[in-house]
Amino acid sequence: MLSAEAYGKIIVKRKWITLLLGILFTILWVMGLSGLSINPDNRIFFSKDNPQLVALETLERTYSRDDNVYMVLAPKSGDIFSPHSLEATRELTERLWKTPFSSRVDSITNFQWIRADGDDVTISDLVEKGNISSSIAENARKIALNEPLIKNLLVNSESSVAGINVNIIMPEDPIASGGATIEIMKFIRYEQKRFAEKWPDIDLYVSGGVPLTLAFTEVSMKDISTLLPITLLVIFIIAGVALRSITAAFLTAFIAIISALGMMGASGYMGVIINAVTSNAPLMLLILTIAHCVHIISTQRQQMRKGKDKSHAIIESLRVNIQPVFITSATTSVGFLSMHFSDSPPFRELGYMLAAGNLIAFVNASLVLPSLLAILPARVRQTEISIADSLMTRLGDFVVSKQKILFRVTGILVVVFLFGISYIKLDDTWTTYFGHEFEIRSHSDFLEDNLTGLNVIEYSVPSGEEGGINNPEYLANLDKFANWYRDQDGVNHVSVISDTIKRLNKAMNGDDESFYRIPENRELAAQFMLLYELSVPFGLDLNSRINVPKSATRMTVSVQHASSAHLRGLDEKAQVWLSDNIPSFQTIGSGLSVIFAHLSERNINSMLFGSFIALVIISLILILAFRSFTIGIISLVPNLFPAAMAFGIWGYFVGEVGIAIAVVGAMTLGIVVDDTVHFLSKYLRGRKELGKNPEDSVKYAFSTVGFALLVTSVALVGGFMVLASSGFRVNSDLAQLSMITIALALIADFFFLPPLLVKLENLISKS
Repeated sequence: MLSAEAYGKIIVKRKWITLLLGILFTILWVMGLSGLSINPDNRIFFSKDNPQLVALETLERTYSRDDNVYMVLAPKSGDIFSPHSLEATRELTERLWKTPFSSRVDSITNFQWIRADGDDVTISDLVEKGNISSSIAENARKIALNEPLIKNLLVNSESSVAGINVNIIMPEDPIASGGATIEIMKFIRYEQKRFAEKWPDIDLYVSGGVPLTLAFTEVSMKDISTLLPITLLVIFIIAGVALRSITAAFLTAFIAIISALGMMGASGYMGVIINAVTSNAPLMLLILTIAHCVHIISTQRQQMRKGKDKSHAIIESLRVNIQPVFITSATTSVGFLSMHFSDSPPFRELGYMLAAGNLIAFVNASLVLPSLLAILPARVRQTEISIADSLMTRLGDFVVSKQKILFRVTGILVVVFLFGISYIKLDDTWTTYFGHEFEIRSHSDFLEDNLTGLNVIEYSVPSGEEGGINNPEYLANLDKFANWYRDQDGVNHVSVISDTIKRLNKAMNGDDESFYRIPENRELAAQFMLLYELSVPFGLDLNSRINVPKSATRMTVSVQHASSAHLRGLDEKAQVWLSDNIPSFQTIGSGLSVIFAHLSERNINSMLFGSFIALVIISLILILAFRSFTIGIISLVPNLFPAAMAFGIWGYFVGEVGIAIAVVGAMTLGIVVDDTVHFLSKYLRGRKELGKNPEDSVKYAFSTVGFALLVTSVALVGGFMVLASSGFRVNSDLAQLSMITIALALIADFFFLPPLLVKLENLISKS
């Protein structure tokens, strides 16, 4: 088997050949870039066996797969029912029928107004074509504000804003759906611009499922274009300052870049689809790659300061670093691969990408980097006394002299931070994933603040028989269920066909208010339904609300500013209420909001198993690497607590845990163990190779690798700090918690691991 020293000699002797081999390796991977594709569909967050997704897809097959664009008109006058505002609303409503893939457009102007007309019933647009007089406008106001079908859905109770909802039928193919999203939003933005020019006194806000879907892609592109360059700059500055060499900084950045390119190419070969989560894989790999480079370069420069020439310094650096760098690459990749157990596919793919990328980075750091170090000139003054070396020597002395008190203090801190976990609650709001710098966020907030909720719970309510939706008992129970929901906190609107039937019954009885109820006769209800279907224009019928055999109907509950916990709670309460009151209606709530509401909980449960698997595999790797069961297990101790402590700090200061946080524990376990491996490798070298006692071996580890650990941890924290500024909250939360975990891990490796090692060695010697 080739030793690390022999490998180093080959690299130095065959530097041009090994460099060419590394370049060919990179080119091979980069060729896979053509296989990458982008999918903006927010449904990519859900696994195919997700029960809420299965329920939604069943509902959509029964009725239709509806998505939407929701536009809100807000006149600066504060009156949506002025003739001027109604004219603008009507014009925009008519134009939006041309939206690509649209199936229906609803607004206050084309609302199908049902009324008695002598002995007949008339159904027509609330605001018909022609001039809109003040009297027509006031009549529209009176009707709309007393109509449960549209109040708090298409117009608010203050008459200050109105909504236009465009129903979209998206292609089922994900790639086609992505193209459709872009086409739709191109049209909508054109209309948005045109409207602003023609009606400058009316503000227009755009939200809904389609704009939110596109926002996932836009935030990805923004992060790539802005955060990647910043991350590279951070890497360059940290490497340059820490290693005191511009050449070293350039080399570190170069290795990071070709590793990221290689990873993206490998992802193309794997058929990975780029989305808002996976788009930040290059940024994360740039951050991770710096650790390999810093350890190899810093050891080389350290050896040159001691008098060795460049070639021998490189060989020595590879001799002492190649094994720990390989081990850390393996453990880090295991941490990322544990994300395979995530219930959310984007996080699985992120794990695959980073695991592959990390191994590619190892190859580049151990092949391309030393070849370039051997080729390029290096100037290090042999008499140079490093401030960093001096600092680490003093820190090592301090830790050894204060080991007992440090052991106790860190133990107390662990207990205090762990207690914060009790304050954590599973909560998430997918409509707030985007930062306020994105238009979609401010527009969505305006919609929810002033009109209706973006979060909906969908039910397919069964009647138990073909044509059963005309059964008065079924309609009455449906009405009870809808009314129960209207009494719940946060619910601002319920769309249900029983309201239409009641309105028709009233109109057929001379608009007598006492007939605003479900008809007692089944045939009469069927006639009302047929009358409505025959009377309304194409596209405004009930086809999307009733299944073909007329055995079930769709009920949609809109909830304002709903968190995941609130949505889960509402659906759970609904299931209990149905079980107690209408058992035949038992049906699972669905909709994108509901799926997201359950996703964080499902993701945490799935990742607990993933974290356990990662822990077992990493333990085995460390036991085999150090050839010691005791050292292998001990190495894990300072790395089990940082993630838990980070969650505790998160509990104290944030409290809410969402979809991204679930993967942090397993992911960071593979990252933070790296510092421990490097520290232990130097500690064991001091014990076995140099014959030092435990205390002196701790000092030796600090003097040889302490500064490198500090630099790599600062680089990781700095890099994740850049990612924390992402406008996509999923990425931001993941980055913030990772930062805290990495910082705590360094503290544990510096102030907890050394006392633990000395204490263990002393116990062994006494036994």
